[in-house]
Amino acid sequence: MNETDEMLLARTAMGDREAFKSLYLSLSPKIFPVLMQLMHDRQLAEDLLQDTFVRIWEQASRYDLNKSGAYTWSYTIARHLALDHLRRSSKRRTEHHTEREIELDVTESNMFSSSSHTQGKVDNCLSQLKGDQRQAVILSYCYGYEQRELVGVLSHPLGTIKSWLRRGMEFMQQCVSH
Repeated sequence: MNETDEMLLARTAMGDREAFKSLYLSLSPKIFPVLMQLMHDRQLAEDLLQDTFVRIWEQASRYDLNKSGAYTWSYTIARHLALDHLRRSSKRRTEHHTEREIELDVTESNMFSSSSHTQGKVDNCLSQLKGDQRQAVILSYCYGYEQRELVGVLSHPLGTIKSWLRRGMEFMQQCVSH
């Protein structure tokens, strides 16, 4: 009988090392590409994958099947670890990204598209957004900042951040499709 990831996670919560090994073999190939996309550094992504599974082992008893699947729960742990790392390293470099640094990072990141033609369109559309709105869109969609985090980074109310993101993405979708 093939056990689901949820069953393996439940057994992991009881300290079953074989279940944990099976869970790792099932989930790590799905989580690693996400970490690579966020970090753009293989060694760092591998380290964060290891940290993710250490955290899964330690917190497996907190998993609630009624709230999410095993992959979603594990992915959330990995994503938070990666974003925490990005924030820590970002704070060490500078207190805030300047508008120009953010634009350069987006151009290099390729998070919005896969072709250079489409990337040129994205860059052109981004340049048409106003400063704070452009920063909100880039920080949210390229760096994974959540709306509440942007309140502190951009020093604007949550309602304003939400409006910028909604209108910004509507504009981006329309602009890129033309």
